[in-house]
Amino acid sequence: MKKIHLLLFAAASFILTSCLEIKSTLIVSKDGTATIEESVLLGAQLAAMMQAGGGQSDQLKGLVMDKAKAEERAKKLGEGVTVKSHEEVKSADGTSGVKIVFAVADLAKLKYVPFEPEQEGKPASKSEPMTFALSGSTLTITNPDADKKKGGVIEKPKKSAEEFAQIKTQMSMMKPMFAGMHMAVELKGAGGIASSDATHQSEGTISYLDIQFEKLMENTDAFMEVMESGEGGMSMSEAATKFSEIEGLKIEGKKVVTVELK
Repeated sequence: MKKIHLLLFAAASFILTSCLEIKSTLIVSKDGTATIEESVLLGAQLAAMMQAGGGQSDQLKGLVMDKAKAEERAKKLGEGVTVKSHEEVKSADGTSGVKIVFAVADLAKLKYVPFEPEQEGKPASKSEPMTFALSGSTLTITNPDADKKKGGVIEKPKKSAEEFAQIKTQMSMMKPMFAGMHMAVELKGAGGIASSDATHQSEGTISYLDIQFEKLMENTDAFMEVMESGEGGMSMSEAATKFSEIEGLKIEGKKVVTVELK
């Protein structure tokens, strides 16, 4: 889950003049099988910038996987995981991207790390995968990275009133760049969810991470605090508690979550 942690607190690196939607949904069946639906959708401008290469756009290339990269990811997800489908998506408004569905033959062997882009010249993710145990209709999800801090704490001087005013003005100008920007990691039951002790659940969907940047940016103080906290060595658990009341941001901070499947 550390990769999600990095995406959350380094989200400013994706500030480009176009929409971006990244979503990973794990759908669990009571027979111990599952599917993972992952999609990355880019606005027309962002897609063009990524194709041109260079700068921040290179960070997205590992997320938009071709069929070969999807097959490689399937192997990393665990024994018995295969690519069920790989579909390139393109709409009339210029939005494009990819949707991949992975088939999981045995949930107990799944090693789930959502959003694990590969970048040339950089080491592979050291995130510990989420694991799953199914007993009857009771699913237990363990996220080893939940209580692990990102790194050493970096003390930063408090911003002056003038600096804060400048940032607030810049954020106002940047809001259009965040239109449609959304990142989410979800879990569903194939037949529905009867109950769960997960922090965020609605209509049969459990949210492990949900960032709606347009809503988040409505609160300038909160947005700045979320972005800066990435350099403070904060764990997912600590972040979930600290930002629990912020609109547009959901984080599951529990290391172990139990779900009763229908």
